[in-house]
Amino acid sequence: MGHLAIYLPPFSSDYAGTCSALFDFDSLITINDAHCCTHNYVFYDEPRWSKATKTTLCTELRTMDAVFGNDEMVVSKVVEAARTLKPDFISVLGSPVPAVIGMDMQGIAKEIEALSGIVTFGFNTTGFSYYDKGISDAALALVKKYVEPTDERIPNGVNILGLTPIDYAFADNGASLRRMLESGGFNVIGSFFMGASLSQVRSAGKAAVNLVVSGSGLNVAGLLRRRFKTPYVAASPMGSRHGEHVLARLRKAAAGMENDSIPATNGQGRALLIVGDQVMTSSLREALRLAGVVGKIDVAGFFGMADELKEAGDVHFESEKQLITLLKSGIYDTLIGDPLIHDIPAAKRLLFFALPHPAISSRLFWNKQPLYATSAFDGFIQKIAAECSGVSPME
Repeated sequence: MGHLAIYLPPFSSDYAGTCSALFDFDSLITINDAHCCTHNYVFYDEPRWSKATKTTLCTELRTMDAVFGNDEMVVSKVVEAARTLKPDFISVLGSPVPAVIGMDMQGIAKEIEALSGIVTFGFNTTGFSYYDKGISDAALALVKKYVEPTDERIPNGVNILGLTPIDYAFADNGASLRRMLESGGFNVIGSFFMGASLSQVRSAGKAAVNLVVSGSGLNVAGLLRRRFKTPYVAASPMGSRHGEHVLARLRKAAAGMENDSIPATNGQGRALLIVGDQVMTSSLREALRLAGVVGKIDVAGFFGMADELKEAGDVHFESEKQLITLLKSGIYDTLIGDPLIHDIPAAKRLLFFALPHPAISSRLFWNKQPLYATSAFDGFIQKIAAECSGVSPME
């Protein structure tokens, strides 16, 4: 019952996250559903679809298939499509109905691989978990299958992990992040998953450091650290000043040095709540502190919250009701988040700054998402800092 909501729409699901992570590859993505889940992903969770159509197969699961568990139908459809399309690999994803009746997507994937001779991944996505889990599971599967063993390290080589349109909307955010890294002296080995390729995945172990720009990249960063001893920095550059801070952290991590966090500044000021992806909201908190914002800044979200990034006061929501309770608590007077959150009546009394998050509001605002890793985002930071300090942005 925790996912029931009055004001907010359903968020991007695990199968949408997996599809988004696999979008760039020459693969056959198959969603085992009647049609609705495939439609939701294509039209509401994937901004790239309108510009670069990719093969996403719907198995057109029917009532009798669900009642009797018709695995053979799924296998035959996918194998037939694969023989025509000849993809590099195949992915078979679940949806709510297969989850309820207990269809084993990994078992089905093994059958497809045996019949087609093509590498096949099975993802037991359910539609009941959020997108970040789907992205994480896809990233882990690709790394385990394709990353080549190596002792080579490319000087200043970096992988970008956790980069998908469900957090970052259109490709310009990925391109601007890449430009910032390259201008800072880094060699981008792989951009996962906006502009990704299998060759990038195979070379991922050669990085000197990994940059995790959303919570969905933390698990694969941990795997690469265990396998290749590659350090990582969990931060998304928010404007030019914070971008320089992130570049400095990457240099220190690549050199095997410890990084210091930006401490909270005790002082009188507005109490801010930032709602969204944990890595992005924590990075925005850092950027605001660098800009001189004092006082309480907490981050919160419905998606994964890693202990390594949490500060006292940070909150993971299990339900919309928890968010409403926090908004009514009187703790905060300023809110930063997706515009749909401001539509909640309890949020109306707060000073609000809109920061669209496609995982929450889908295509409603994905054209209005800012470019984070650019000087253009400095204006957003300065506006908030000015409101919190009571001075004009030009002062």
